[in-house]
Amino acid sequence: MARRITMSRGLATSAAPGLLGLTSPVLTAQTIATPASDPVSISRSGAGVAYGKSLEAAALNPALLPTLEGRFQFFLAAGQELESSQTTPKSSQRTVYSTDRNRFLPAFGLAWKLGKSVGLGIKVDTPFLRHSRLNAETPIRFLGDELDLKAQRVEMQLGFALRNDFSIGLGVGFVKIDTASGASLRGLIPKDQTTGATGVSGTNPSEGLFEQRVTQKGSATAPSFSAGFRWAIAPRWTLAGAYQSTIRGTATQTARFADEPYRIFDNLHDSTPVTGLDARTVLGLSRAVAGTDKIALPARVAVGVRQRVNQVFTWELDVRYTQGTQFEFPSMPSMATPSGVVRVAYPSGPFTNSVGLSLLGELKLSKTWVVRGGLSLDQSSRKDEDVEPLLGGQRSSGFSIGFGWQVASGELNFGYQLRQAQDQDPVNLDGFWDVSGYRRANATTRVEGMGHIFSIGFKKIF
Repeated sequence: MARRITMSRGLATSAAPGLLGLTSPVLTAQTIATPASDPVSISRSGAGVAYGKSLEAAALNPALLPTLEGRFQFFLAAGQELESSQTTPKSSQRTVYSTDRNRFLPAFGLAWKLGKSVGLGIKVDTPFLRHSRLNAETPIRFLGDELDLKAQRVEMQLGFALRNDFSIGLGVGFVKIDTASGASLRGLIPKDQTTGATGVSGTNPSEGLFEQRVTQKGSATAPSFSAGFRWAIAPRWTLAGAYQSTIRGTATQTARFADEPYRIFDNLHDSTPVTGLDARTVLGLSRAVAGTDKIALPARVAVGVRQRVNQVFTWELDVRYTQGTQFEFPSMPSMATPSGVVRVAYPSGPFTNSVGLSLLGELKLSKTWVVRGGLSLDQSSRKDEDVEPLLGGQRSSGFSIGFGWQVASGELNFGYQLRQAQDQDPVNLDGFWDVSGYRRANATTRVEGMGHIFSIGFKKIF
């Protein structure tokens, strides 16, 4: 037993400096997965699969339900998730910033103890969240200028203690997935736009290009499943693990032209806005075409070890594996014109499987106050050349803090996390669109950003 304890303590000691070293100023964005939705787990940076006697941790691992105190308890929380990105093409050195930055983040948890060995629970959370709208002047708009992904989950949980030191748990529920995406596309304006001669040809050349935003929205409801175990390997040590299933659905997309007015450009390589050309006829004969409708959010596995050092301080280290190759998002919409179908030239690159770490520390200052902190690190989930501001995929890290205050016969909790990802300089984002179509400029673009997540909630034990 002493050997196991020594090995675990050494793992945590070696991991902590590496996590601390990742909180440098150059790391500034976030992943598609949230660390959690409630203030306690946010302040722990998503760690907690082995943290017994915690209703918030039981939302991560249903096997912890039999460890909870009291016969009934619940928490209710609300917060905000913020994302912002900025891109700087080397060719222009002009930095543009994203909009559509904020999302409401609710969370709810409830548990009943049916005896010493059985616990039931309900959780409501948001495991995946990503959103951004790019500036109309960035060349990246031709590859996609808008993305919105929100997955809200409701899950029933059951935990059963097979013996005092070992329990298992299951969760079954559903996830409501909402998606939206968009891109700015350019179509040809033929010299003759009369009926029957609206397409560009050798005898009907292009006089310019019209640029129109095309958007799409969709939603799906998909089943979800989770499972976990907890093993108290010693009086102060716990080993546990949890699994979250892949979430698959069909989010049928509805495409349309955006409300923004179209713009007209000339045929040249360095296209500039022009006046005097009318694209109303050719635009009236064009239509928005929806992309694919399949969506899949990746499965995740986490294994954690927790030590209650004394009555005052507890730490835990979680290692998680995300099956990123399962991730699938509806493709960008396209535009059918009299001269042909116009599509996004280079769709987003694939995701890969990745490993992450989360480390938490919790310090009980008194009977009424507890402070929490956490660090997280995730490997990159895409190749450097596939990184873009909408879905990201860079190596990422996070730093979190929070507190709990015993008040009004319950506990008021607050949690905050700074979410970060390494800046990248991919060469696939800068490009131009002339009469020949879209072409890459083969110049680097600096992709940066900033992410925050915070929540406040109240927990009551009966």
